Amino acid sequence: MFGLLPFHNKEGLFLITKFNCTCASLEDFRMARESIRKNLCTICPEYSMQLFVVINEAVNNAFFHGINDHKGTHVTLDIQRNQQDLCMIVKHNGEGFTPEYIDCTTNSEMYNESGRGIDIIKHYVDSLEFSASGCEVIMHKQLSISSMGGVIS
Repeated sequence: MFGLLPFHNKEGLFLITKFNCTCASLEDFRMARESIRKNLCTICPEYSMQLFVVINEAVNNAFFHGINDHKGTHVTLDIQRNQQDLCMIVKHNGEGFTPEYIDCTTNSEMYNESGRGIDIIKHYVDSLEFSASGCEVIMHKQLSISSMGGVIS
């Protein structure tokens, strides 16, 4: 289930665009990817490709490291855009991980097939936070007001 919804914040000052997607499997996510990509192009055209990579890495990490094919689990993606910031939240109802063990990879590890997702995310976002349970990652990208081009009104 996913959709793009325009709404006002509680002060009524800024138009905020929100996108939500819930996937119960990697196959669900694969099917939703094109919609996610198109909505990112609308919400934030100047950073859409980089942020699509960020979301792809975060959702894949949730499925591969948090859910591990447990039945009844799912990953939720929330994207919220205001005039200055894009916030992407990926959360799951799986086991989670211990966030303090996340460290940047060394140069020799950059060529391994795994372990680069968090570093890729850090490269493209301005801030990255993990919940204490390790079931939620919150990523922010600061935006210029001029990048409001495609926001639905």
